[in-house]
Amino acid sequence: MTSPLRRIRADNPGPFTFDGTVTYLLGHDDLVILDPGPDVDDHVRALVRSTEGARRVRLVLTHGHGDHAGGVDRLLAEFAAAGHPEVDVVGAGHERARAPAVDEEVPFDGGRLVAVPTPGHTRDHLAWYWPGARALFAGDHVLGHGHTTWVAEYAGCVADYLASLERVRGLDLAVIHPGHGPDLHEPYAALDRFEAHRRTRIAQVRELRREHPGLAGDALFRAIYGDTVPPGLDGAARRSLAAVEEYVDTVVEGNVSSGS
Repeated sequence: MTSPLRRIRADNPGPFTFDGTVTYLLGHDDLVILDPGPDVDDHVRALVRSTEGARRVRLVLTHGHGDHAGGVDRLLAEFAAAGHPEVDVVGAGHERARAPAVDEEVPFDGGRLVAVPTPGHTRDHLAWYWPGARALFAGDHVLGHGHTTWVAEYAGCVADYLASLERVRGLDLAVIHPGHGPDLHEPYAALDRFEAHRRTRIAQVRELRREHPGLAGDALFRAIYGDTVPPGLDGAARRSLAAVEEYVDTVVEGNVSSGS
């Protein structure tokens, strides 16, 4: 029997995308395309080819960053030309996407997807859970490599992210399919690893502030990172540290004042 799950990786490598964004195809006749990815010619054409023979097509989004949703508009135009004029777009981060209703399930032949709110990377980030396979499609909530993802986009994002990790930890998981990198077959260890990195950074900021009251800005950045930041990522590291500082300033003994 043909597997209902396929993956197509876009050719958009970079410091935040590793070897490219992974688009997941679920089903064949009743088809879900999860995170269509960037507007890259070869990738868009591959996705259009994947719909050949499909009776119904849905696009499902985790969030609106260009490497995950940049190809949506072009795909919709291509799908209409290929005979799929009514393509439902469900999820977060795109003007054509409708937010899933509470408890709404997105079906495909082979299973169903359930939205899991996972704010942190973006305010409206969603992961999608496939109960039948005990699988989570994580978008950028956790990645297939390393121990950190981008959490710096809005006030309260670090508190949201830590709460989201706990929410995902409550699912029955056998595997996490991330938006970048290989599958995570030890999902709870991966969640622990990503949480530990964030909490270690929080503890570093708190400890340095206790030892050096008033330490901030460049001095705090140098004390935390030294010369370990890869070329081209200095700005991202500074914003990430600022988000941790905001968390430290608004959370006392585990009580989150941002309402997350």
